[in-house]
Amino acid sequence: MYVTLLWLSLYSYVQAGNVFNDVPETVSNDRSYIIYSHGYIVEGDNPKPVHAEWGEYDYPGILNTLSELDSDVISLHRPNGSDPHEHAQILSKYVAQLLNKGVNPHKITLIGFSRGGFITAIASSLIQHPDINYVILAACTSGLSRQKEIVVTGNLLSIYETSDTVGSCQDVVKRKPMALSSFKEYAISTGNGHGAFYRPRDEWIVPIKQWLKTHVETGHYEVPRSSVIELKELNTQRTYPIYIQLPRSYQTAVDRQYPVIYVTDAPYSFPIVTGSTRYPMNSGVMEEAIIVGIGYEKGSKGQSSRVRDYTPVLAENWKMQTGNADGHLDFIRSSLFQFIETKYRTDPSKRIFMGHSLGGLFGAYTLLTSPTMFSSYILGSPSVWFNNDYLLQLPLESAQSFTKVYVAVGEFERPQFGEGEDMVLGAQSLAKKIKSAGDTSIEPKLVIIDEATHATSFPTTAIQGLDWVLGKKKSGL
Repeated sequence: MYVTLLWLSLYSYVQAGNVFNDVPETVSNDRSYIIYSHGYIVEGDNPKPVHAEWGEYDYPGILNTLSELDSDVISLHRPNGSDPHEHAQILSKYVAQLLNKGVNPHKITLIGFSRGGFITAIASSLIQHPDINYVILAACTSGLSRQKEIVVTGNLLSIYETSDTVGSCQDVVKRKPMALSSFKEYAISTGNGHGAFYRPRDEWIVPIKQWLKTHVETGHYEVPRSSVIELKELNTQRTYPIYIQLPRSYQTAVDRQYPVIYVTDAPYSFPIVTGSTRYPMNSGVMEEAIIVGIGYEKGSKGQSSRVRDYTPVLAENWKMQTGNADGHLDFIRSSLFQFIETKYRTDPSKRIFMGHSLGGLFGAYTLLTSPTMFSSYILGSPSVWFNNDYLLQLPLESAQSFTKVYVAVGEFERPQFGEGEDMVLGAQSLAKKIKSAGDTSIEPKLVIIDEATHATSFPTTAIQGLDWVLGKKKSGL
């Protein structure tokens, strides 16, 4: 009775008609359902407690915002001293009731923050349904990682704040990675510590909304073993999504260090590279590697970000901003490399660059000016023509160590086949420049892909380039 009366007060405050404190008597198979578990500070009779450091916890506001994600929300305001395992049993019963009423498991999502996230993880271990969705917000503490009997199942989204002491769920996941149907993780950087999740901020609400669009549909697909984090460029405060896929053996080969493939234009290239390398890496004919896709500035339309960041010099006749290649290289060198090589088991002597079109131009500029940043370069249809062949006027710095350079271009990337620029001539000129420099530490290779256009050449460039760099050739081949 206490909980029901308390909730009626809270419910009237929220004024959200699709928020409940229990599974409703009547459910719709067309609706999605979110079961939210709040943090420890909310336990008791105050729905909006105030923390001395992190401020007010807006429990009603969070529920109201979650209810706007095209979902009905179920959330029980826990009394003081609630036992996490007992409350996880309640969540498990909620899920069973929804399933019994005919709700598709893909449309059931449990979201928990802090203590509520710990409870959600326990519930996942109890439910063990491969299609239920779970969102854990800042709850993967060392305590959770030590409790080996808790095995998270289903589809998992983890979000944590970089300024918080509670971080990644990687240690929890690697306990039994095959129990999960999918796993994605985001790192946000608000500077608000644990309090980042006290209010319905876009920084964590939007990733949940985007993730749910995928997982509430039957037959969803995600890149296996992948996650997305966000990194901020310190000089400009621009934020870039970073896509990461770990090799299949990463969780079991704990003493192994891996090459890292860094790919530009991540929204386009990341699924191509992860998909095309899956079979050769898993079958042992290509060395396994961590794949890192570098996205566009958050909030940009993409094209403006890539034109600015991948071009080496200001071009006065361009409408979009150009010439930030040095700044973007500094971001990769000082922020991205540091993050990847600190967080994951990498081999810093095996950094592989891959880029196409303007991304290929960016990679070629890196090769000429900072060749030691990467041990290998895969340059697809590089836009050598940019700013009157500016790239070809630059000297080639000494590589100092053995460096492979794979340059590929489509046979039909010429004006007579409808292209605006002669990309074949550009690729040939770049390869000739590299070879004529006489640096014996650089091994170049030029490939012209039969019957390929600028729009179709990259997938072939990616897999054949990586095969040349990471492939395990049999004797006699």
